[in-house]
Amino acid sequence: MSATNAKTTWRRDMRQLRNRRGPQASPPRVHELTASGIWASASTIASYCQAGSEQTPSLIEEAAKKAGKAIVYPRVIGAGKMVFKAPVPRSSFEIGRYGIAEPPATAETIDVAKIDLFLVPLLACDQYGTRLGYGGGYYDRLLEQAPGFRCGLGFSFQRVADLPRERHDVRMQGLLTDLEFEIYTAN
Repeated sequence: MSATNAKTTWRRDMRQLRNRRGPQASPPRVHELTASGIWASASTIASYCQAGSEQTPSLIEEAAKKAGKAIVYPRVIGAGKMVFKAPVPRSSFEIGRYGIAEPPATAETIDVAKIDLFLVPLLACDQYGTRLGYGGGYYDRLLEQAPGFRCGLGFSFQRVADLPRERHDVRMQGLLTDLEFEIYTAN
């Protein structure tokens, strides 16, 4: 089976698992992230608006606001392309192409090189930092140009031993779940 076909099966199975277990799972271990040097050196954090049964970044966003860090959010600008927008009031967000809230097009676009920490939604992540996303390649395209720390955000049951990987997949450097903050050393 090709990696592409295997990923399709993984996506289906992990989405079903997350839809069953995610609503009963705990929020991420924010204190483990905020106690890290990665957090201490980050002044701009890329978050996302939770959709469906995804792990919520809201507690991380609260900690970032208390610490005076800027929080930026993604906006889809075309097929397979997204950018991050400067902080604007959540009340100004619009529902985007995939039914996910995103900043307005008029908000200032932020250079990804200025983002220190990326919180990345996922369906699964393996022991090597291979992330299983939703199949559009939006994060892979953006993160291949970004020097900031790439942290998958999910639930402990989304951590798996090994995922199929393709050349274009950008690995995570860490994974924050309801049970731990793991940093991958093989990136």
